[in-house]
Amino acid sequence: MNKTRVETFGDGIFAIAITLLVLTIAQPGNYAHLERDLAHAWPEFAAYVVSFAIIGIMWLNHHAVFTRLERIDRGLIYLNFLLLMTIAFLPYPTGVFGEALRQGQGTRTAAVFYSATMAVNGYAWAALWLYASVRRRLLSPDFPEEQRPGATIAFTGGAVAYTVAVGIAFVSPYACLAFQGALAVYYALDPLSRRADRAGASADDPE
Repeated sequence: MNKTRVETFGDGIFAIAITLLVLTIAQPGNYAHLERDLAHAWPEFAAYVVSFAIIGIMWLNHHAVFTRLERIDRGLIYLNFLLLMTIAFLPYPTGVFGEALRQGQGTRTAAVFYSATMAVNGYAWAALWLYASVRRRLLSPDFPEEQRPGATIAFTGGAVAYTVAVGIAFVSPYACLAFQGALAVYYALDPLSRRADRAGASADDPE
Protein backbone atom coordinates (compact mmCIF):
# COMPACT_ATOMS: atom_id res chain seq x y z
CA MET A 1 0.00 0.00 0.00
CA ASN A 2 1.15 3.52 -0.77
CA LYS A 3 2.71 5.11 2.33
CA THR A 4 1.27 8.53 1.52
CA ARG A 5 -2.26 7.12 1.50
CA VAL A 6 -1.81 5.66 4.98
CA GLU A 7 -0.40 8.96 6.26
CA THR A 8 -3.32 10.87 4.78
CA PHE A 9 -5.78 8.55 6.49
CA GLY A 10 -3.96 9.15 9.77
CA ASP A 11 -4.04 12.92 9.24
CA GLY A 12 -7.82 12.70 8.95
CA ILE A 13 -8.11 10.79 12.23
CA PHE A 14 -5.88 13.29 14.02
CA ALA A 15 -7.87 16.23 12.63
CA ILE A 16 -11.22 14.76 13.67
CA ALA A 17 -10.00 13.79 17.15
CA ILE A 18 -8.47 17.19 17.88
CA THR A 19 -11.62 18.94 16.66
CA LEU A 20 -13.96 16.80 18.75
CA LEU A 21 -12.06 17.80 21.89
CA VAL A 22 -13.92 21.11 22.05
CA LEU A 23 -17.17 19.19 22.45
CA THR A 24 -15.87 17.81 25.75
CA ILE A 25 -16.40 21.25 27.32
CA ALA A 26 -19.98 21.45 28.57
CA GLN A 27 -22.09 24.54 27.90
CA PRO A 28 -22.76 26.70 30.96
CA GLY A 29 -25.87 25.58 32.83
CA ASN A 30 -26.80 28.95 34.30
CA TYR A 31 -26.36 32.04 32.14
CA ALA A 32 -27.64 34.23 34.96
CA HIS A 33 -24.33 33.47 36.69
CA LEU A 34 -22.26 32.94 33.56
CA GLU A 35 -19.01 34.27 35.02
CA ARG A 36 -19.21 31.82 37.92
CA ASP A 37 -20.08 28.87 35.67
CA LEU A 38 -17.19 29.61 33.33
CA ALA A 39 -14.80 29.94 36.26
CA HIS A 40 -15.97 26.59 37.67
CA ALA A 41 -15.37 24.97 34.28
CA TRP A 42 -11.59 25.56 34.43
CA PRO A 43 -10.83 21.82 34.90
CA GLU A 44 -12.58 21.08 31.62
CA PHE A 45 -10.55 23.78 29.88
CA ALA A 46 -7.36 22.37 31.43
CA ALA A 47 -8.17 18.82 30.28
CA TYR A 48 -8.95 20.21 26.81
CA VAL A 49 -5.63 22.06 26.58
CA VAL A 50 -3.60 19.04 27.71
CA SER A 51 -5.33 16.66 25.31
CA PHE A 52 -5.11 19.14 22.44
CA ALA A 53 -1.37 19.44 23.02
CA ILE A 54 -0.99 15.67 23.27
CA ILE A 55 -2.82 14.99 20.01
CA GLY A 56 -1.01 17.79 18.20
CA ILE A 57 2.39 16.52 19.29
CA MET A 58 1.41 12.95 18.41
CA TRP A 59 0.54 14.16 14.93
CA LEU A 60 4.01 15.68 14.59
CA ASN A 61 5.70 12.50 15.81
CA HIS A 62 3.50 10.31 13.62
CA HIS A 63 4.68 12.28 10.61
CA ALA A 64 8.27 12.02 11.84
CA VAL A 65 8.06 8.23 12.13
CA PHE A 66 6.55 7.75 8.69
CA THR A 67 9.12 10.08 7.17
CA ARG A 68 11.82 7.68 8.41
CA LEU A 69 10.18 4.61 6.88
CA GLU A 70 11.29 3.32 3.51
CA ARG A 71 8.16 1.24 3.07
CA ILE A 72 5.19 -0.16 4.99
CA ASP A 73 3.58 -3.59 5.19
CA ARG A 74 0.33 -5.09 6.46
CA GLY A 75 1.62 -5.60 9.99
CA LEU A 76 2.57 -1.96 10.34
CA ILE A 77 -0.80 -0.88 8.98
CA TYR A 78 -2.61 -2.92 11.64
CA LEU A 79 -0.45 -1.44 14.39
CA ASN A 80 -1.13 2.01 12.95
CA PHE A 81 -4.87 1.24 13.13
CA LEU A 82 -4.47 0.40 16.82
CA LEU A 83 -2.60 3.64 17.43
CA LEU A 84 -5.20 5.72 15.59
CA MET A 85 -8.01 3.98 17.48
CA THR A 86 -6.58 5.20 20.79
CA ILE A 87 -6.21 8.72 19.41
CA ALA A 88 -9.77 8.83 18.06
CA PHE A 89 -11.00 7.59 21.47
CA LEU A 90 -9.13 10.24 23.48
CA PRO A 91 -11.87 12.92 23.41
CA TYR A 92 -14.17 10.63 25.42
CA PRO A 93 -11.92 10.12 28.49
CA THR A 94 -10.94 13.79 28.20
CA GLY A 95 -14.58 14.78 28.57
CA VAL A 96 -15.13 12.38 31.45
CA PHE A 97 -12.00 13.60 33.24
CA GLY A 98 -12.79 17.29 32.82
CA GLU A 99 -16.39 16.89 33.95
CA ALA A 100 -15.39 14.80 36.96
CA LEU A 101 -12.91 17.48 38.04
CA ARG A 102 -15.52 20.20 37.57
CA GLN A 103 -18.11 18.36 39.66
CA GLY A 104 -15.59 17.09 42.19
CA GLN A 105 -17.01 13.58 41.92
CA GLY A 106 -15.43 10.39 40.57
CA THR A 107 -12.18 12.23 39.99
CA ARG A 108 -9.93 9.28 40.81
CA THR A 109 -11.79 6.90 38.52
CA ALA A 110 -11.82 9.47 35.74
CA ALA A 111 -8.08 10.11 36.13
CA VAL A 112 -7.32 6.39 36.05
CA PHE A 113 -9.55 5.98 32.98
CA TYR A 114 -7.80 8.84 31.18
CA SER A 115 -4.32 7.59 32.15
CA ALA A 116 -5.13 4.01 31.14
CA THR A 117 -6.17 5.27 27.71
CA MET A 118 -2.89 7.13 27.40
CA ALA A 119 -0.96 4.05 28.54
CA VAL A 120 -2.57 1.94 25.81
CA ASN A 121 -1.67 4.69 23.37
CA GLY A 122 1.93 4.64 24.63
CA TYR A 123 2.22 0.90 24.13
CA ALA A 124 0.75 1.26 20.63
CA TRP A 125 3.47 3.80 19.81
CA ALA A 126 6.15 1.48 21.18
CA ALA A 127 4.81 -1.48 19.22
CA LEU A 128 4.66 0.53 16.00
CA TRP A 129 8.24 1.75 16.36
CA LEU A 130 9.68 -1.61 17.42
CA TYR A 131 7.94 -3.40 14.57
CA ALA A 132 9.37 -0.94 12.05
CA SER A 133 12.84 -0.51 13.52
CA VAL A 134 13.99 -3.91 14.83
CA ARG A 135 16.73 -5.06 12.45
CA ARG A 136 15.78 -1.92 10.48
CA ARG A 137 12.90 -3.88 9.00
CA LEU A 138 11.12 -0.90 7.47
CA LEU A 139 13.48 1.99 8.16
CA SER A 140 14.87 4.16 5.43
CA PRO A 141 18.60 3.72 4.71
CA ASP A 142 18.95 7.46 5.38
CA PHE A 143 17.96 7.07 9.03
CA PRO A 144 21.19 7.12 11.11
CA GLU A 145 21.78 3.84 12.90
CA GLU A 146 23.22 5.64 15.90
CA GLN A 147 19.87 7.36 16.40
CA ARG A 148 17.87 4.13 16.47
CA PRO A 149 18.65 3.07 20.09
CA GLY A 150 17.77 6.53 21.42
CA ALA A 151 14.49 6.58 19.52
CA THR A 152 13.66 3.11 20.82
CA ILE A 153 14.31 4.23 24.39
CA ALA A 154 12.10 7.28 23.86
CA PHE A 155 9.17 5.27 22.52
CA THR A 156 9.36 2.43 25.04
CA GLY A 157 10.11 4.84 27.86
CA GLY A 158 6.98 6.77 26.97
CA ALA A 159 4.88 3.65 27.45
CA VAL A 160 6.41 3.16 30.88
CA ALA A 161 5.85 6.81 31.81
CA TYR A 162 2.18 6.65 30.84
CA THR A 163 1.84 3.52 32.96
CA VAL A 164 3.34 5.43 35.89
CA ALA A 165 0.66 8.07 35.29
CA VAL A 166 -1.98 5.46 36.13
CA GLY A 167 -0.42 5.11 39.57
CA ILE A 168 -0.27 8.88 39.99
CA ALA A 169 -3.98 9.04 39.13
CA PHE A 170 -4.76 6.96 42.22
CA VAL A 171 -2.89 9.47 44.38
CA SER A 172 -4.00 12.80 42.90
CA PRO A 173 -6.12 13.47 39.78
CA TYR A 174 -4.70 16.99 39.49
CA ALA A 175 -1.11 15.74 39.73
CA CYS A 176 -2.01 13.19 37.07
CA LEU A 177 -3.24 15.91 34.70
CA ALA A 178 -0.07 17.93 35.33
CA PHE A 179 2.08 14.87 34.69
CA GLN A 180 0.29 14.23 31.40
CA GLY A 181 0.99 17.82 30.40
CA ALA A 182 4.65 17.43 31.32
CA LEU A 183 4.92 14.35 29.12
CA ALA A 184 3.44 16.32 26.24
CA VAL A 185 6.07 19.03 26.74
CA TYR A 186 8.83 16.39 26.78
CA TYR A 187 7.79 14.93 23.45
CA ALA A 188 7.32 18.41 22.00
CA LEU A 189 10.89 19.42 22.87
CA ASP A 190 12.56 16.20 21.73
CA PRO A 191 10.81 14.82 18.64
CA LEU A 192 12.30 12.03 16.59
CA SER A 193 12.61 14.25 13.54
CA ARG A 194 14.73 16.80 15.38
CA ARG A 195 17.19 14.15 16.54
CA ALA A 196 17.57 12.73 13.06
CA ASP A 197 17.81 16.18 11.48
CA ARG A 198 20.62 17.16 13.85
CA ALA A 199 22.47 13.97 13.01
CA GLY A 200 22.00 14.57 9.29
CA ALA A 201 23.21 18.16 9.55
CA SER A 202 26.34 17.05 11.43
CA ALA A 203 27.12 14.46 8.77
CA ASP A 204 26.71 17.00 5.94
CA ASP A 205 28.75 19.70 7.67
CA PRO A 206 31.53 18.11 9.78
CA GLU A 207 32.94 21.54 10.62
